[in-house]
Amino acid sequence: MWYWHNGSLVERENVSIPIEDHGFLYGMGLFETFRTYDDVPFLFDDHWERLMESLNELWIDFPYTKAEIKTAIQQLCRQNNEPNLYIRLNVSAGVAPLGLYAGRYEAPNVTMIVKPLPKAIVPQEKQIEPIPFPRSRPEAAFRLKSHHYMNNILGKRVLENPDAEGLFADEDGYVVEGLVSNIFWVGREGGLYTTPLSSGALAGVTRKWVMEHFSVVEQPVTFEELYVAKEIWMTNSIQQIAPVTHYRDHHYPGKDGSRFKEVWAKFVRSLG
Repeated sequence: MWYWHNGSLVERENVSIPIEDHGFLYGMGLFETFRTYDDVPFLFDDHWERLMESLNELWIDFPYTKAEIKTAIQQLCRQNNEPNLYIRLNVSAGVAPLGLYAGRYEAPNVTMIVKPLPKAIVPQEKQIEPIPFPRSRPEAAFRLKSHHYMNNILGKRVLENPDAEGLFADEDGYVVEGLVSNIFWVGREGGLYTTPLSSGALAGVTRKWVMEHFSVVEQPVTFEELYVAKEIWMTNSIQQIAPVTHYRDHHYPGKDGSRFKEVWAKFVRSLG
């Protein structure tokens, strides 16, 4: 596969960053994961907005315009002969003096890593499991999509079903989010809910799409309260809206849920 690295298309095995890069040494880096449909990055403006806000929080300058990155995405699709790509746009802070650096990072290493995806848009049903230790607190004033993924990896390791989506709660037992997703649920009365960002959840782009198109209440929830929900979905930018079929010994309607069908139909229409 061909990647895009610091302004150029580069074959995968030729991509590298310096060992002194603070993204490697101290985790000072951010990324956005999104996908293309027929060469077009979906919801890219929302990903760009979140990335710029997060870069500003970490004092990392970004040396490319939105238009330049969009052009690079099209180049990646053509060079790889893959119109439907999984893309990770990664910004590693760059080389700085060894030790805790208090200045701005002016020369980050910017890379787009890709892999092909099927074009077919079908809902991917999920099982979920509670993770037996708490979600780490955000490193900044809000949850960054940063290089700090140790909490997530350790959570993945404890799953009884490695294909399930792990579900984090905070120290007080309130659900935050999944390993790589936000959570929505349908209450017994039919209302649609999600956990508030104040819980430490990531401001997910697909989460934002659902909240812009449907009436959603942000509300804290425990594992026990979630257990009796009528429907549960997990959202992220690759799996998009993934309906849940099982949680512990409880069965949910998955893609057959009435509210899910409503939301999924509108989501598919939004793809054009």
